[in-house]
Amino acid sequence: MLRYLLFFTILIDTARAQDSLTHFNVGVTGNSALNYYGRVDSLHSSAIIPFIGVSFKNGLYLNTNFVFIHNKLQSEYAATLVEGGYNFRNKKNSWAGNLSATRYFYQDNTDLIQSAVKQSITVSLTHLNKILNITLGGDVKFSNQADPGVQAGLDHIVRWTKVFHKGVVVLDPSAYVYAGTQHFTQTYLQQKNFLFLPAGQEELTKEGRQFSVLSYELSLPVVFAWQKFVFILSPAYVLPQHLLTTDEAKDLFYTTATVKFTF
Repeated sequence: MLRYLLFFTILIDTARAQDSLTHFNVGVTGNSALNYYGRVDSLHSSAIIPFIGVSFKNGLYLNTNFVFIHNKLQSEYAATLVEGGYNFRNKKNSWAGNLSATRYFYQDNTDLIQSAVKQSITVSLTHLNKILNITLGGDVKFSNQADPGVQAGLDHIVRWTKVFHKGVVVLDPSAYVYAGTQHFTQTYLQQKNFLFLPAGQEELTKEGRQFSVLSYELSLPVVFAWQKFVFILSPAYVLPQHLLTTDEAKDLFYTTATVKFTF
């Protein structure tokens, strides 16, 4: 999912020592199966996402991501995502957090469920320790209505240093649960012109208001940081929950791969 770009930024910071410099970064991410809490478009699109950004020494950052989708009917530019935020960590390195806002600029003809979301605000806090990191977070997604959401996760970081001439390898098995309302799905259906159908409209509206579990996700990110390069491979398995009657979704295995250069 596109929100993993933020997770990758935080995970990369654990793979290399923090310093007080401002960094620029460029790179590209590939996603084998675009999904939004396990919900997919009917064409089952994949994506290539080039990105560019800057991370300031005070923790502030700004990233821009360019989304190009591919499916059996088309390969085209789909969206630009602009994200600004603040990463923080205490001196004891026992707590880390993030506050960010993202604006989504999707093409009008983009047939993705997440294209209904125009902007979002996210906050998360992680308790770091040697056994299990515990993350709690919340967000608000804005489509034609606001969708509040919460997330909770566990992960365990395993790190090896001095690999392949001073490289660093990080393994981070993770388990997350996501919950919230589903007005974004209703907006997607309106864009697809499905809501003119007389059957099921009121039930769909009722279901969309309910705050419920949206998905469970298991992942195994592997990070290799070498000099100014970072390589990330993240296989994941998502189990969507509480689907609306018109949702197209099933348990899904997908892989995200990223190459990043920092200078």
